[in-house]
Amino acid sequence: MKKIIEETEQYTFFIDYFKGNPIRFIYDKQRDELRIHGDDMFKALGYSGLFDFLGSDEGLDAISKMKKEDPNFELFGDNGIFQDLKLK
Repeated sequence: MKKIIEETEQYTFFIDYFKGNPIRFIYDKQRDELRIHGDDMFKALGYSGLFDFLGSDEGLDAISKMKKEDPNFELFGDNGIFQDLKLK
């Protein structure tokens, strides 16, 4: 069940649940873009967080696969899939 935490002109911050685990999201209204909090997602999948997943065999395999499919793929930074979203 989705619960809105805060709403501004540009963003909607909310929490939803996966198998009982809270996962924070941010919706950017101007970009029509939804982002997920990586640590929350990976904790729900049984890891201690994002960096625990990235250091696992499964995480390293996923990174390798993405790099093969797109050599310009970025994990972090302004264009990366993992960004500091400053979620509430």
